[in-house]
Amino acid sequence: MNILHCGNKRTVLIGLFAAILILSVECSKSEKTINEKTLIELPYSLLPIGEIQPEGWVLNTLEAMCDGMTGHLDELWEDVGPNCGWIGGSGPAWERPVYWLDGLVPLAYILNDQKLIDKSQKYIEWILNSQREDGFFGQVEDTTRKFGENERYLAYVEKMKEDWWPRMVALKVLQSYYDATADQRVVDFMLKYFKYQKANIEEKQLDHWSHWSKTRGGENLASIYWLYRKTDEQWLLELGEVIFSQTRDWTERLESPYPEDWHVVNTGMGIKQPAIWYQSSQDKRYIDAVKHGIEALKKHHGQPTGMFSGDELLHGTNPTHGTELCAVVEYMFSLETVLQITGDVYYADVLERVTFNALPTQCTDNFNARQYYQAPNQIEISNKWHNYTTQHKGYVENSFGFETGYGCCTANLHQGWPKFVRNLWYKTNDGGVAALIYSSSKLSTKLENGTVVKFHEKTNYPFDEKITFTYDGDDALFPLHLRIPAWSNGATVKINDEVFSQPDSATIVKVNREWKKNDVVELHLPMKISISHWHERAAGIEWGTLLFALKIGESWKQVNDDALRPTYEVKPTTPWNYALLRPNIDKPIENFIVEKKALVSNNPWNLENAPVTITTKAKRLESWKQYGGDHGPIQYSKYWRPAKIDVPEEDIELVPYGCTTLRISEFPVMK
Repeated sequence: MNILHCGNKRTVLIGLFAAILILSVECSKSEKTINEKTLIELPYSLLPIGEIQPEGWVLNTLEAMCDGMTGHLDELWEDVGPNCGWIGGSGPAWERPVYWLDGLVPLAYILNDQKLIDKSQKYIEWILNSQREDGFFGQVEDTTRKFGENERYLAYVEKMKEDWWPRMVALKVLQSYYDATADQRVVDFMLKYFKYQKANIEEKQLDHWSHWSKTRGGENLASIYWLYRKTDEQWLLELGEVIFSQTRDWTERLESPYPEDWHVVNTGMGIKQPAIWYQSSQDKRYIDAVKHGIEALKKHHGQPTGMFSGDELLHGTNPTHGTELCAVVEYMFSLETVLQITGDVYYADVLERVTFNALPTQCTDNFNARQYYQAPNQIEISNKWHNYTTQHKGYVENSFGFETGYGCCTANLHQGWPKFVRNLWYKTNDGGVAALIYSSSKLSTKLENGTVVKFHEKTNYPFDEKITFTYDGDDALFPLHLRIPAWSNGATVKINDEVFSQPDSATIVKVNREWKKNDVVELHLPMKISISHWHERAAGIEWGTLLFALKIGESWKQVNDDALRPTYEVKPTTPWNYALLRPNIDKPIENFIVEKKALVSNNPWNLENAPVTITTKAKRLESWKQYGGDHGPIQYSKYWRPAKIDVPEEDIELVPYGCTTLRISEFPVMK
């Protein structure tokens, strides 16, 4: 009995010790969880590439990119070709090849185009195989090849040999590749590289090699956070703190009341940096700074396309000032990023405005040429003097061409439309899916619980008010998020022909229901004529998210002898110097007549196929003359006390801004 008694005591003691040990471990885990930093849960997250299939004109646009310079850039341009440094050659090893890949990779996998996949894969494999034992990767720039014995440049470029900046772009490329293939090598590669960066970043800080890395460090931080969400490696957040501290203070910049003298592409990129940091800091100041900065840019440098001027520095509100194409696509990417982090429809509204106005006008329909700077009022495309802060190569930055202006846009334009497609649908943090940006598409994805979700979105948006979603997935309960833009009043959501909601503008509707095959959601977003005011109170005409511009006849002329890389000048064949009438401006719905085509072309962004037109009355303003390649100033006083012009009224036709090459989109107002 004593032996048994002692055995029972021993068993009890062992059990008690085990319980204390388990409790201690659990407490330790709990304490670690409390002390560990983490990132916010994203309200909206990107889906793997391939789960969203575009249709209609967006699909046609991607196919045109495939057939045009995007799909063939390596065959047309040595800067990204097989001798470039990002595939092991002796050519350029800086930003241009990876800029191109940043658009080529998502384009290839969205279209499931095997030729483009194979083309991009050669670069991906070289990048992955270029990683050194210490984690660094990529080619070291050969400065003597480019600058020879020019000491002025050698001293500068020597410090760019192992620049952090182009590797930030390469990491974005690898992220897109992973999102399409789930290739685990990307995660392992990035972990090794960031360990190298963590070990060397204090000695070789972001500005050690060039100022670009310091200014654009938000790209670096975004990749760190992307990887953290895949791995939960705590040291990545520590590295993120160092990268944020070494990056230019975009928060303070965006909080300033008057943004000035900033490089426009840096600004397009930098706008998202405080929001990226917010994921870790969770300090609302950083989100507030982003919105404040966008509003300040609109006030002091705003253009009616949703962009801000920058040719190449921020340049005020004059409608003859330009905006660089790189800034358009980078600003789109920033808005897409901030939307995912905040879930704020404000950023979706701005994103659509930029996408459906500024983006389509700056490339030819077949993507064989692009314009370096675009301007809201553009009466001639030529090598004449234009009103820009930075002139390039004999003033040809205004012309449509392969490398007119500067080559960065030739490399960087390709990300715009593919990343737009990636943001048509999101996974939500409440177990559903979201359509916050609208275009015809098919979604096929799987929720965390295994539910297969399929929606077919059909619409002529932004040229029409109606969007329908037909469900073809598993019978299941989950929410569908839909955005109501700020410009749309009186929106209606119907489910199977019954009114579900009549939501306010600038909100998100959550349709949470037990979904069954062939359920149909119909979203109606009323579009009305509205007048906005810009430089010197010039009037802009808007309908929904679209800006409208005067339809000017165009005469295109190729001015070089290169069939594969043409350069074009465009001259007007009809008058451009019209003023709108103040009585019509005061009652726009009555005096601006909207007409929609029954069918929207798969190639809608040109004068011939413009899906929507607006007609109104106007008068020729003979005193408004051309100077060089621009028009003269718009007079402020004539809006408030409009002068009466003794000339006949004429009917004029307005078309969507994105359909134009020559245009007036900011009009003087007369009587």
